[in-house]
Amino acid sequence: MKAEKDLNKVRKYTVRESTKAKHVRLKMSAREGLVVVVPKGFDQKRIPGLLERKKLWLEKAEKKTSQQRKFFQPEPPERVPERVTLRAIGEEWSVDYRPTEAPWVAAVERKGNRLLVYGDTDNVQVCKASVKRWLHRKAHEYLVPWLKQLADEKGFKISRVLVKAQKTRWGSCSRHGTISINQKVLFIPQDLVRYVFVHELCHTVHMDHSAKFWALLRELAPDYKEKDHNLRQAWRLVPAWLDRHKPTTEETI
Repeated sequence: MKAEKDLNKVRKYTVRESTKAKHVRLKMSAREGLVVVVPKGFDQKRIPGLLERKKLWLEKAEKKTSQQRKFFQPEPPERVPERVTLRAIGEEWSVDYRPTEAPWVAAVERKGNRLLVYGDTDNVQVCKASVKRWLHRKAHEYLVPWLKQLADEKGFKISRVLVKAQKTRWGSCSRHGTISINQKVLFIPQDLVRYVFVHELCHTVHMDHSAKFWALLRELAPDYKEKDHNLRQAWRLVPAWLDRHKPTTEETI
């Protein structure tokens, strides 16, 4: 259920009922603005009063979201990448486009860190898909061995590693010890990539975010709080043509 109302005829917000929610949560993002998540059956007349109590948090969240919008300006829909900066592996690539009679598009690496995209290059979406497939291959080539080596060094056991194009997560871990890495981590600094790996490796021991999990993570990454903060900001390093996630600021009431 969605409804849109005004707070003091100034601040707009969207209400979402959730059968899973136990408390009221406030979510602020550049894409959706202020969203109030309430438990099913919650008296929505109470919302303006709750927002008034959270006035200071809302002002800070709005300021933060306003700053984020500067980094998430929408790109023209017909935009294709001309350069690709892969901070995780210390590489920067220029992208050349060569139209041919082929009905498909392929991407191949050339000397001097030049990526050649050729074929039906007038089809922007197909060109982007080709570059994304190349990123997937780069992630398999560099990130998977890196994660496996780190697991061996720290004494973790993992069943397998997958590379995905997740929307909102840098990585995840299944109950069976399968770690999925978002190929978008190629765009963030190496120290943050390593932290993502360590975080997911800790989940092979503790699936939840329990006290034991945080204790293990703190042992392996004493600066985990700073790294978490930097990761939330790192989405701005992912190019817009790659459908990057826009971070959300949340507060539970």
